[in-house]
Amino acid sequence: MKYLIALLMMTSAAWASDWTRYHNDRYGVTIDVPPGFAQFGDAPDNNDGLTFASADGKAKLLVWGGNIVADNFKEELRGNFESDQSDGWVVSYGASNKQKTMSWAVYSGTKGDMIMYEKSIASCKGTQSLHFRIEYPIAQKKAYDAVVTRLGKTMKAGPAADCR
Repeated sequence: MKYLIALLMMTSAAWASDWTRYHNDRYGVTIDVPPGFAQFGDAPDNNDGLTFASADGKAKLLVWGGNIVADNFKEELRGNFESDQSDGWVVSYGASNKQKTMSWAVYSGTKGDMIMYEKSIASCKGTQSLHFRIEYPIAQKKAYDAVVTRLGKTMKAGPAADCR
């Protein structure tokens, strides 16, 4: 019963107005942050993004940007994907736009009792990439489905101070 109440509260909270907005001036990424999530740890000196943790400490949301160091956005993502697989993530879902020049991609997977979902967007004329990644317990999947949907819809690329 306690889990059901928490599930209903989280699902309702996914569309409630008490979300906050995070904007990174350096890379121009903007995203809504779920209620109950607070900044986790210190902001990095290079201002490339922030990490947020849920109130219960079981979920984390990472939001960051970076300069593409591979040949292109697609190759950059391939490297990230391979790194996740090397770290033990079993990827079960992936999608991207099917244009000649990829401009966004998502993938999701599991590791132990955790689920990971990551979305990436090319920005700054293809010289930068923006990302969000959320990791949460499989046991809370139903509660987080609406949260992941809202994160995906609210992540936007905007003007970046560090656009080359």
